[in-house]
Amino acid sequence: MEGAFHKINEIWFQNLEQIKEVRYLMIGEAPLWGDDKSYIYNPATPMSQFFYKSDLEYVLNIQINDKQGFIDQCNEIGLLIIDISPFALNLDDTRINYQRKTRENPNGLASRQYLSLLAPTIPLFLEEKIKVIRPKCPGSINVFYRYSRVKKHLNAQIADVLTRHNLINHSTDISDICKQGGGIDRIKFKQIVKLDNNLLAFI
Repeated sequence: MEGAFHKINEIWFQNLEQIKEVRYLMIGEAPLWGDDKSYIYNPATPMSQFFYKSDLEYVLNIQINDKQGFIDQCNEIGLLIIDISPFALNLDDTRINYQRKTRENPNGLASRQYLSLLAPTIPLFLEEKIKVIRPKCPGSINVFYRYSRVKKHLNAQIADVLTRHNLINHSTDISDICKQGGGIDRIKFKQIVKLDNNLLAFI
């Protein structure tokens, strides 16, 4: 898992260099990484339900050829995806995963375990990345959660970091694009983009 951490960090920082200005910050949970090295910023791997190419095509009303084109388009509009945890948990490499613990998934995390695992990563991992991206942010930016449970369990700590670094004014400034069933709510996502007058030409 240490090797995965370093490789993911390398890919993330290389991508950050391609972004001129961060205007949208999507807060994820943790990188999808296993034997196939699946990761949102790895152009050699397929898209996943975390964020499909078609989601961005719908929001911007454009056609995107492939995953590299998807990454390029995210960078072009200033959309940065950031995880709160560096731990790539999956049942191929670790004994637990991020899914909710149920009878069908006994290796998942109960709410208390989830909180105890991820809360410490906010000052040690997330905030360090926020410090790095801050110079690329034009004052306050549009921040939103990808997953409802991250918002439910960790919004107070995450909002504290973002307000201290002047990316938002209040915890209520962080919206979400969560949809029941796991996908992205495209209507919510499109509305966030519409609020940015600089991108009206796209939609």
